[in-house]
Order: sequence, then C-alpha cells, then structure tokens
Amino acid sequence: MSERTSRLIVPIVVITGVATTATAAYLSYRPEPPPASPAGLAWSVPVTGRLGLVRIDYELHRLPRLASNQLAIWIEDAQGRYVRTLFATSFTANGGFERRPMSLPLWREASGWETATDSEVKAASRPAQESGRQSVYWDTTDRSGKPVPPGSYTYRVEGNVVWEKRVLFTGSIELGDLPHASRPRVEFLPADTGQEPALVADVRAGYSPGERPPAGAVTTFTRGS
Repeated sequence: MSERTSRLIVPIVVITGVATTATAAYLSYRPEPPPASPAGLAWSVPVTGRLGLVRIDYELHRLPRLASNQLAIWIEDAQGRYVRTLFATSFTANGGFERRPMSLPLWREASGWETATDSEVKAASRPAQESGRQSVYWDTTDRSGKPVPPGSYTYRVEGNVVWEKRVLFTGSIELGDLPHASRPRVEFLPADTGQEPALVADVRAGYSPGERPPAGAVTTFTRGS
C-alpha cells in the first residue's frame, strides 16, 4: 500500500486478547480536521457529540490449520452503507487478500478496503487473537472520526474458518438515549461450513449511552501477523 502524507483522526478502538507477541502502542494523531464522509454516507442531522459505547463480545477458538483464523468486524448503517471497521486481522488488512482472494471477501467489498488509507489500515489492523473471550469496543464514530447520529446500526463479524469456508454473524444495535443489547444471527458460507470446528461463537453486542472507552485505552498494530 502506498505511503500517504495526509493524516486522519483515528477513533480509539479497544481490543482485548491480542496475541502476546504483539507490541502494544498508543495511536495518537495530530488533531487536524477529518476528511469528508465517504460518498453516499451523509447524516441527515448535525451530530455534536459521541452517543456512547458499543461493546461486541465473542468467543474465539484459534484453529491449528492453514488458511484460517482471519477475522473482521465492521459497522454499517440501517441502509447498509459502510461506517467503520473495528477489527481486521493484520494479514488480510495489510494486503494478504492479494495472495488469498477468498480471505474475508464480504468485509473487503463492504468497506472498499482495496482503497483504504494507510491511517485506516493502521487503525483497524490487529494481530491474530488468542483463543478465549474477546471484546471489541466502538466509540460510535465513523471512519473519519465523526460521531454518528442516533438510530439503528448493523454489526457484522466475518471469519475465515478454512480456505473459502466462512462464518458470518449479523446483528443490529440501537443507538440513542437507552441501553440496548442484541444477539446476531449466524450464516455458514457455504452451508457445510457448519460441520467445521467453530472459529467464532457466542457473539453478542451491547450499547451504553454516554459511556466512553475504558481509561488507558491501548491499541496494537503489527504487519504480517
């Protein structure tokens, strides 16, 4: 991916359970004005502050096999327009899809990841996580750091179980003045993927109005994991 001179305000994403070999680092950027929202993604009312915090929890079973363990988590609005990537395994996020096109194809199409900026890649790219209970937080901002308006949003979790076999979780979360919790539906792509060992299970999401990411939020970044 080409080097870029422009900078983005990168919203904080907190991710638990990254591989212990990863190096933790705070990601901070000079507070320059963020770019305009992507084409077709325009909010109907001005938004002056973040609504709250969404937490997505899931059980990860790291599989001892090749062409596996790739994961992406992203947000869309009620019309299916891409809002933000919260997590993407660094192999795929950093261009591994060019060598393995079957890696996370739905996320790549939804996000237009082939044209993602270096700052977007750095904000979303994470090492493969270890097995266990994991949590990802969304601070209710879009890809450019702007707060999103109240309403219904879709969260998706796509995982490569083995080669082209994938699992997809899709759920909705309501952002507003009240807390909300949900469980997503699951699809196996193709259907016989359900006979494979589980990569991701027990996915759920919760929204807490007015909350902020935990104190001392740390993100990690690596290439080639």
